[in-house]
Amino acid sequence: MDGDFGGVPVNGAMSALQEALAGPAAAARDRFAGRLNGYLDGSDVVHAVRMQAWLGLDVPGPGCHVGTGSWDFTRFKATTSPVSCGRCRSAGLLTSSFTGGPHQETLDLEGITW
Repeated sequence: MDGDFGGVPVNGAMSALQEALAGPAAAARDRFAGRLNGYLDGSDVVHAVRMQAWLGLDVPGPGCHVGTGSWDFTRFKATTSPVSCGRCRSAGLLTSSFTGGPHQETLDLEGITW
């Protein structure tokens, strides 16, 4: 099945909306390429940054997944300030990371017998 299914690309096809947002999404990723932390425009709370899927595109967002009050991912600004968000800090997110896919702890099953 090719094409667009509910806003999600199928077999690599992008919707017109995704094509229109691909450039701004890439620019947002570039702003955070130096592993910078981030803050939402109008706030002084600094968050760890994690890549998040948004309409089938990867964009940087708060690691704690706090609501942004807007769909505008360009409101999230890069900063070198340390993480001050209580939710990020309590989750152990003290620095930004763009490595890997979903940021989930790996379960160590070594030595466990079935």
